[in-house]
Amino acid sequence: MRFRVRLIGAVTGVTMVTLGGAFAVVSRLVNADQQRQLDVALVREAHQEAFESARGGGGEKLLISDGPGPYGSDIGPLTKYGAIFAADGRVLSSTETFLGRVPPLGWLPAETPDECFDLWFRREHLRAVLTPVPRHPGNLLMLAAPRLDLDGDAAFLRRAMEIVFVVAVAWAALVATWIARRLTRGHEAVTQVARRVAAGDLSARVAVEDSDPEVRQLGRDVNQMIERLSALLAAHEEFVTHAAHELRSPMTTLYGELALALRRARDGEGYRTAIKGALESTQRLRALAESLLTLARIGGTSEEPCEPVLLSDVLDRAARAVQGAADGREVTLDVADASFVVRGRARDLERLFCNLLENAIRHSPVHERVQVTASQRGQQVYVRVIDRGPGVSDTDRDRIFQPFFRSQSSYGTPGTGLGLAIARKVARAHDGDITLAESSDGAVFVVELIAA
Repeated sequence: MRFRVRLIGAVTGVTMVTLGGAFAVVSRLVNADQQRQLDVALVREAHQEAFESARGGGGEKLLISDGPGPYGSDIGPLTKYGAIFAADGRVLSSTETFLGRVPPLGWLPAETPDECFDLWFRREHLRAVLTPVPRHPGNLLMLAAPRLDLDGDAAFLRRAMEIVFVVAVAWAALVATWIARRLTRGHEAVTQVARRVAAGDLSARVAVEDSDPEVRQLGRDVNQMIERLSALLAAHEEFVTHAAHELRSPMTTLYGELALALRRARDGEGYRTAIKGALESTQRLRALAESLLTLARIGGTSEEPCEPVLLSDVLDRAARAVQGAADGREVTLDVADASFVVRGRARDLERLFCNLLENAIRHSPVHERVQVTASQRGQQVYVRVIDRGPGVSDTDRDRIFQPFFRSQSSYGTPGTGLGLAIARKVARAHDGDITLAESSDGAVFVVELIAA
């Protein structure tokens, strides 16, 4: 069931319960008040009749007067039903309205004097009371009057309240429908956009023109979510395209080397050359596969928890790992003292600095120096990796951390184009970041980490 229908049902249900309870209470109070007025009139009239009967004689001479009945309403005196009972239950006197068929005393529900009760006589509903006759012990006078006006007023009030109840509930349902449509109009628009996005239409957007600030904020949040989803899907497609392209090149080379080696007979040196070329292509495939797996793993669920890590140890291990590449290009590694403790995973941080150092060594001229410095400001620890290479052009600055991107200065050098992307992802997984600082000579990569 939709939210709008539930809202209308809730408002209508609350209205029904509230009006029904209020009308029931009002009806009961009004009927009780009218009945109390009739009871007071009955008791007063019964006392008067008992006094007059006692003053008129004794024993069987007790008579009920021919006066009018009690005034229980505004339309005049009610029909009087009266009878006097002896102590043994005999009827000593009665009014003509009973037609000589007075209900026996034992059938009357009253247990105490002056307590009013209901009585049915010849299909007529009566309100009656018993009261003792003065100076005549054991004798009781019963006085009754029709409840016709009282029951009629109760029935009229009940019918009027039923009509008002139906009209009020119908009106409440209409008003609730109108209000629910206005209140949920923005939510309905968000729902429609969500359905379009789920169907694959990423161009759908929520019009944030609703007067409700919460709905406007919800629309902006949904639009931002769709834009991020679109960007992620575009990045995913681009990543898959580049990965397929990067994998195809070494696989094509490997296939060609092996096919050429089998096409014609060769001597041992020829096979050795073919196998060496195939091995190089296999190594490129392996490095690319490992980089892809690392890029997919960083930021995901890891069994290794973040813990305090001594930054100098991480930098030393990273420097030793790339020392062979540095010696091959006759580049000197100058790693300054970094006795800072950061929060992170040592293995991932080591991979981060290995990638940065490999990138710096790859772009450094021969006999140059790659410098690593560290500093701390507040809770942030900054590590700078500085090389003396050609640097990064302004056009490549915004794309340098994208997967598979390689600048013009990188052409002709080995690599997969994933090193900087992996390094930034590692840094952001540690609540830090990597930025490319402004430099007039070479490139300066700044790593920001959180102090433990």
